[in-house]
Amino acid sequence: MKTVGIDLTFIENIDGVSGEEVFSLAILNGFYNAGKQQQITVFTLESIRKQILAMYPGLHVISVKKSGRKFYNKTIKNELKKTPFDLIYYPHAHSIMNVNLKCRIAVTVHGMKSKKVSGKDFRKILKKLRKVDFIAAASGFVKNEILSKNRRMPEDNVIVIPNPIADIRPGMEIVLKKKFILSVNSDSEQKNLIAIVKAFNKIKGEIPHDLVIIGTIDENGRAYRYIKKYGLASRVIITGRINRDILFGYYRNADLFINASRYLGFGYTPIEALVCQTKVLSTEMPSLTAIPDVDCDGYIENPHNYEEIANKILIALFKSISDKSLEERAVKVKEFYNPVKAAERYADLFGM
Repeated sequence: MKTVGIDLTFIENIDGVSGEEVFSLAILNGFYNAGKQQQITVFTLESIRKQILAMYPGLHVISVKKSGRKFYNKTIKNELKKTPFDLIYYPHAHSIMNVNLKCRIAVTVHGMKSKKVSGKDFRKILKKLRKVDFIAAASGFVKNEILSKNRRMPEDNVIVIPNPIADIRPGMEIVLKKKFILSVNSDSEQKNLIAIVKAFNKIKGEIPHDLVIIGTIDENGRAYRYIKKYGLASRVIITGRINRDILFGYYRNADLFINASRYLGFGYTPIEALVCQTKVLSTEMPSLTAIPDVDCDGYIENPHNYEEIANKILIALFKSISDKSLEERAVKVKEFYNPVKAAERYADLFGM
């Protein structure tokens, strides 16, 4: 029976803040509910150990005070001496992960672009990926990215396994004075929030809705400066980062969810919105186009064309779709992104 050590030490909040954290907690859920708990050991921070064990009784957890180079270069090696794992799995590729261990290594790659990761660190990640035994990519787009930057890497070395969804919540009731359109985004260049704000400005006089933006917005960024310049503060509500209970309340109460991302790595937020039975307008994210017999309520063909986005917002807003159709669509999305199914694919890849 093969044993796998899973690194979750980069997660500081059990709610999951980034897409990588949401994925990692979902794949743990999948392994546990697929009956693999006897084969996995999870490395976590001491601050979330009790919460992990409360969610997954009987799980073998090794906790550390903090993550970082000492953990990857010393602690994990010492633990391998005590417990000879067959494989160490990094569900989040990063520049300081240790790929020179006396066991096999697996990594999931979610994309090769990030506002938080420098070009230098991405080059370090690419170098490390050449030494890894198993690479899973969140989408075909990400797989092509990896292969384009590692031309000598055989195509079969990278397996596409879509990210699962596990943490779907009823959400808190959101009470706003007006109806609203929702975007869950940072204002990084690839997320293209500025396009949504400009498109909203074009049609704000034609609709009763406000625009709600959930995410970290830089006051010196393009979107914030545009909102200020055109006096949109009374119609554009910026919440900042919020917990997932409140987030799902916004998903479920929005009349339309919009995503205009220019980077097509995967796309968690559009499928979370679909699961919440909300209408969705988006660029063609792999997370959406991968689901058989499921479409969102409009696709943005050119994320730089604010006129197109504005027109498609109006079309999607006033598109008639029954509650039953929204519910049936949500069921299909949840079934496709079932965490147990994803974990079973990983287990097959790892030979568990």
